[in-house]
Amino acid sequence: MNSNVLLYFVKYPEAGKVKSRLAKTVGDREAARLYKELAERNFQEIRLLSEKNVCDVIVAFDPPRGMENFEKWLSGARGYRPQCEGGLGERLAEAFREAFQKGARRVMALGSDTLGLTTGTLRQGFEALAAKDVVIGPAEDGGYYLIGSASFQPKLFEGIAWSTSDVLPQTYKTINNLRLSYQTLSQLQDLDEIKIVPTLSK
Repeated sequence: MNSNVLLYFVKYPEAGKVKSRLAKTVGDREAARLYKELAERNFQEIRLLSEKNVCDVIVAFDPPRGMENFEKWLSGARGYRPQCEGGLGERLAEAFREAFQKGARRVMALGSDTLGLTTGTLRQGFEALAAKDVVIGPAEDGGYYLIGSASFQPKLFEGIAWSTSDVLPQTYKTINNLRLSYQTLSQLQDLDEIKIVPTLSK
């Protein structure tokens, strides 16, 4: 295993199962189509890093059954693993634990619904973890699109009010309480609101 591991958290783009907030505006089928397009676009960006041996890419998929669907849809990853049961915090912690247990030294988790993602941003994340304990990619809605660490830190994912604007400040508070060093990457948007759909469609 590469010392750098990128966990790509992704859901299967089934209508009615993804981007419920966006679907309230554009409908289930259109929300699923937009999510599928963006997830594929971001996967192509992270595959470039894998091809250059910057990191191993592991697709952390949901629902946990149907691995063959993800292998066909997002082919070319180093591995595919189902997300465990539980809330987002539990799923993130377990994926990080497994990656470090298998020999990774720097692990980053990335959501699949981020606009404006580039290989440069991901490279910066891994470079930051060579000197810092934690790296954060903040999202405009108060959450984050990326989080990484240079050691297994399960407390980063405990006591977080997921899917709220409190995610980022609560995470920074935990980082400070644990006395961990960190670096912040550029702020990006998530695919949640109709106002950003035209950006995706260009």
